[in-house]
Amino acid sequence: MITLHLMLKTTIKGGCIVMKRYNYFNGVEMDTIPFDSSAADRIKELMSEYNITQEEFAKHVGISQKQLSFILNRKDYISVQEARQIEQATGLSARLLLELDLAYQLENTNMNTEVKVTPFEWLNSNKTPIST
Repeated sequence: MITLHLMLKTTIKGGCIVMKRYNYFNGVEMDTIPFDSSAADRIKELMSEYNITQEEFAKHVGISQKQLSFILNRKDYISVQEARQIEQATGLSARLLLELDLAYQLENTNMNTEVKVTPFEWLNSNKTPIST
């Protein structure tokens, strides 16, 4: 049995977050996943490739057509439960779908500037308790 030791490494390239998966067992770069798209894009690609309607997809996955429409139109993001159901129905990785949505949200959602955030004093010192 062969065990692959995969590690994900993120970088910024051309203004987009890019995730590369490396097999550190033999040092081979596996693939590159652009993070300028969301789970909605991957689901739309799959539905298009297999000629699946929203109604059919929602029924197989076990979510409402309305919720699927919200996800596909980026009015809502995929939940852990929905990602797992999609994985069971299609084979699309739940982790990938969730990571795509999280990266998309981080890149495309502005922080509420009305909320006052006060940085800790140690933030600008060399004594940061958590390495970044």
